[in-house]
Amino acid sequence: MISHKRLASVFFKPFPQITWKYPPYEHKIYLTFDDGPYPPLTKPLLNLLEQMKVPATFFLSGENIYRYRHQLSELDYSGHQLGNHLFHHVPLFGMKTAKLVREINKTDELILENWRRIATAFRPPYGVFSPQLFTALQSTSKKLVLWTVMAYDFKWEKERILKHLLYQTHAGDIIVFHDSPKTSSVLLEVLPPFINHCHSRGWSFELI
Repeated sequence: MISHKRLASVFFKPFPQITWKYPPYEHKIYLTFDDGPYPPLTKPLLNLLEQMKVPATFFLSGENIYRYRHQLSELDYSGHQLGNHLFHHVPLFGMKTAKLVREINKTDELILENWRRIATAFRPPYGVFSPQLFTALQSTSKKLVLWTVMAYDFKWEKERILKHLLYQTHAGDIIVFHDSPKTSSVLLEVLPPFINHCHSRGWSFELI
C-alpha cells in the first residue's frame, strides 16, 4: 500500500498554500483530531491530553457542534487549537465558492459562540480541495491544513493502528485521528503508547 506521506510529497508540493508537514529538524509532531465534537469521547480525550501534557488541533464539524450544542459546556479546549472542518461533512467536489464560504462562516460562528475562539486553520472533509476552496479560504483568511499520516482509527483495530503509526511517523509529521463514535473503542488506548513513543524519540508536540 502506498503511504499517504508518499502521495502527499507528490501531489501537495505544487500547492504551497497547503500545510501538510513541517521541517523534520524541528523535532516536533502535530496531533490533529477531525470530525468532533463528540462529547462522550471528546471529554475523556481532552482529559488524557491534559494528563500527558500534549497539545492538539481539533478540526470541528459545524454540524456536530450544533448536534451536541447542549453538551458543549463540559468541553474545555484550553491549551488546544480549534480549526474549521466545514459545516457538513461532505466531499467538496463541485461545491461552489459561495456555498463553501457559507459553510465555513457558519462553522466559524458556532466556534466563536461556544468557545470564544477564532479558527484560523481549515481542513476539508476527506482532504478534498479545489480552486473554489482556495478562493473561499482566501476570502475567510484561513490556512489549509492537510496531513502526512492517517491513523485509520475509524476502521482498524488497536494493534494495527499502533503498528502503522510507529512505522510511518517521523519528525515534522501532521497526524490525523478522529474524534467520533467510530473511534471510541480504540482512540484512548492507542494514544498513550503512541505519545510515549514520540517522546522516546525526542519529539515534542506542537500546534499547527
